Amino acid sequence: MIQTRRSAFRFSVLAIALFGCDKPLSQEAGDELGSSEESGTEESGAQTETTQTSTETSSNFVPDMADTGDTACDPFMQDCPAGEKCVPYASSGGTWDANKCVQVTGDAQPGDSCIWDGPSAGTDNCGEDSICWDAMDVDGVAVGVCTPFCDGSADNPICDPQTSCLIANEGAITLCITTCDPLLQDCAEGLGCYWANSDFNCVFTTDGSGEGQPCGYINDCAPGNLCAAADALPECAGSSCCAAYCDLASPDCLTAGTECVTFFEEGLAPPGYEDVGICVLPG
Repeated sequence: MIQTRRSAFRFSVLAIALFGCDKPLSQEAGDELGSSEESGTEESGAQTETTQTSTETSSNFVPDMADTGDTACDPFMQDCPAGEKCVPYASSGGTWDANKCVQVTGDAQPGDSCIWDGPSAGTDNCGEDSICWDAMDVDGVAVGVCTPFCDGSADNPICDPQTSCLIANEGAITLCITTCDPLLQDCAEGLGCYWANSDFNCVFTTDGSGEGQPCGYINDCAPGNLCAAADALPECAGSSCCAAYCDLASPDCLTAGTECVTFFEEGLAPPGYEDVGICVLPG
């Protein structure tokens, strides 16, 4: 039996408004990358907003591509020379913060298993229309799934049904990620249904922290929870802790003092998400 260990790469949140705001994704591999980002969610009336602070001053730094020998590109335009594709990569080694052209070295198709060469290299064995995503460590090899780039533009992204375009890290990442229901937690094994940018998407899990436990990234929490600001909860030992999703049609919050509050502003819930709530202190 192959033993697997989920990579410690985590998603962090800079600013999630209800619709359309960029959300950076942070990669953290133990202490090697020196990342010390924290995120939290504030509940204001009917709208849930998430914010992050960071002490990593270089996380949003995008270097001059001429200095690194890499060729800058547009992930929507896919404007690289023939035989290359435009991928996100970590120019400073810490987080995806830029795009560059890399050689297409494989022909694996969207949905196929793939091998990823890491955030700095940005290369993989997927074909020209996808990259290796949700990678996890399998005996020292980063194995993921080929995930397609979004078509269209940043203003009008296009993805296949049952997926949505995750635009993150100031546009460095533009990928069609599977959508999901946070109340059903209907993602594949090893993934949780988390609020990511402007939709609920299937994202790999990391720490699996339970309700009321401290968290720093949206996928630190166990599936079924949201990483929320400490002041949204009656007790929290950190700057943010996990809060449970709840069903507005049948509200049931286990943490004393919390109530099932609507996740979306009234009238703004996407079809199918009208009953999504979150167990927090009443506003």
